[in-house]
Amino acid sequence: MRSGKLRVPSNDLSKRILSEVGFEDRLEGFRLRERSGPMPVTMYSFEEVVSLLNDPHPRLDFEELEGWVRSVMGDTELAEQIGAAIKKGDNDRERTYSIRDFMEERLNQCRIEGGHNENIV
Repeated sequence: MRSGKLRVPSNDLSKRILSEVGFEDRLEGFRLRERSGPMPVTMYSFEEVVSLLNDPHPRLDFEELEGWVRSVMGDTELAEQIGAAIKKGDNDRERTYSIRDFMEERLNQCRIEGGHNENIV
């Protein structure tokens, strides 16, 4: 389902992706649970978003995520891949897996670029 590899990010982009964002730039999503229903999740970092997407039942507004990646993180290339995955996926599960894979790839690239390769996903 993936259309290709992401280019290696710049040092500045890597630093932004590995940093936390302020309250105004946070993302909100949900983890669905069988008994308790949706559990709100507030995310202040790219890594927290990737963690949510690895949950068995994540819920996140992908168009909001695309805009967040583009404007807050400043990663136009990844935002375009997320936008393509939104259009290409037949259902939310496929979209989630595709977007998660792109975001994990970018996170791993940034960890290597920034010398934080002990936590490669």
